[in-house]
Amino acid sequence: MYNPSMINELFRKRDRTVDGLQAFYLADWHVDPGTLRLRRDGQEIKLESKMMAVLHYLARHPGELITREALEQAIWGKTIVGYDALTGCVAKLRKVLGDDPHQPRYIETIAKKGYRLIGDVSTEAIASQIPATARTDRFVRQRLLWGAGSGFLIAAMIVIAVFIQPDTRKRAAAQAQTNDRPSIAVLPFANLGNEAGYDYFSNGITADVTTALSKLSGLFVISQSSTGNWRTTPVDMREAATALGVRYLVEGNIRSEGNRLRINAHLVDADSNIYLWSAQYDRELQNIFDVQDDITANIINALSVTLTEAETRRTAQRYTTSIAAYDDFLRGQALYIQHTREDNLLARSYFQQAIDRDAAFARAFSAMALTYVADYRYGWAEPPPDQLDLALRLAEKGIELDNELPQAYWVLGYVRLFRQEYQKAAKAAGRAIDLEPNFADGYLTLAVCKLHFGSAAEALQLVRKAMLLNPKYPAAYASILGQVYYVMGEYEQAVPVLREATERNINLLTSHVFLIAALSKLERPGEAAWAATQLKTIASDFNVNTIGGMLPVQNAAIITDMQKHLRQAGL
Repeated sequence: MYNPSMINELFRKRDRTVDGLQAFYLADWHVDPGTLRLRRDGQEIKLESKMMAVLHYLARHPGELITREALEQAIWGKTIVGYDALTGCVAKLRKVLGDDPHQPRYIETIAKKGYRLIGDVSTEAIASQIPATARTDRFVRQRLLWGAGSGFLIAAMIVIAVFIQPDTRKRAAAQAQTNDRPSIAVLPFANLGNEAGYDYFSNGITADVTTALSKLSGLFVISQSSTGNWRTTPVDMREAATALGVRYLVEGNIRSEGNRLRINAHLVDADSNIYLWSAQYDRELQNIFDVQDDITANIINALSVTLTEAETRRTAQRYTTSIAAYDDFLRGQALYIQHTREDNLLARSYFQQAIDRDAAFARAFSAMALTYVADYRYGWAEPPPDQLDLALRLAEKGIELDNELPQAYWVLGYVRLFRQEYQKAAKAAGRAIDLEPNFADGYLTLAVCKLHFGSAAEALQLVRKAMLLNPKYPAAYASILGQVYYVMGEYEQAVPVLREATERNINLLTSHVFLIAALSKLERPGEAAWAATQLKTIASDFNVNTIGGMLPVQNAAIITDMQKHLRQAGL
């Protein structure tokens, strides 16, 4: 029998502590974790489970700095998630709350550390906001079921996450399949300097060392985007290696002092925790390319990797001789991956600066091509120029300048994909993989080509290969996997994977579109309508007639059918 005194005690609380699944206020928002709902001024919004879990955890520690690591551990446990999983949840919360990340009222980002809930948290007046029947029924049941506190809530979410991600266990098993090649990952080089904005440079060094190693067929190299969770030191080497499915790890740090760079780098055998190679560099900034080459060469020697003649030639190539152009390129890359209209334009300006400084900088031309594809996909250019024509010219220029640059061929494949030139796109993606056998994004692009002009079953194998090389894959990988399941008619399998993609990156519109269509196909109109509401929250001007340009789908019947189901969901 329920005890009414439990409820009375619950509503007598007046402190700032949020306990278990107790409802609370965040400023003027009424937050009900039990039903995953926010209410204000007659408006009611349902949150995704992980969004509520993040908000609930922050509310239990109001005003405190909560590190990314603490939040990821609390919400996802040991489940492997990409760096953007937490970022995506926070971005969604800000969208719903109407919060501005630059002038926050609710959630403050602490650079390089984590988040802090700065909005006023209170349990006052909750009883008056909830119908009496709901208070004496729903809340008592929740308190009895969840009375041990939020640990059960978070544990349950972790269990749900495991079961709704069908490829997680397969991915873990696949990580051992390295064909007897030494397996290696480059952890993010730590920025030890005083300039917080210098992270883009240390991230660029990490990416370029990873790319140099990825070109070698004798190594199994994990994609750089999988290593983002290890941005802080110290790192438990065995734990990181186990999570990434590798034996060897490269770690290091960078400190800038004026025009000088001090770089420490180490190669570690995680099985024995023995340092196989270490070096310290104290060089002028202009010698950074020499340092990158030396790090790569020493890793190759330490692991006794045999290079082919072509690989020997490619490892000696440099992208540019201009440090200033390289710096502009890295700044542009950091902006481009934010996937917003403003950042895309700013990224393009940096790539143009890099080209102005070095007219032979192939990667800068290729990177600029991507910004025009983004304009085309998301309708960011008004009025729209011939974005795909511009992108194609830039991509072809990149290959003209360096016909052994894997990234240039990948970009060409990506551009041709959206031009619906599928066979040419597949050829370019295949060439990128030939030049860089560990190129995860190359396999993913080839998978999309196969999906739309070849075999969905073959596309599925290619996506899984990409995930093997990038075990902490970004949201786009989950989105493509969900799209493969959708085209195969496996809607039940598509839904959880597409939900994962939307949770990890709220701005990935393709994931929302396929998720809504899959739910409608499964005759789950309530869920489809709610997913459509979420899409309209992040893209208020979305129109179903535009998805033909957003999705590189050759079969017009698929687009027409999707439009029908999107309209049924209320779009």
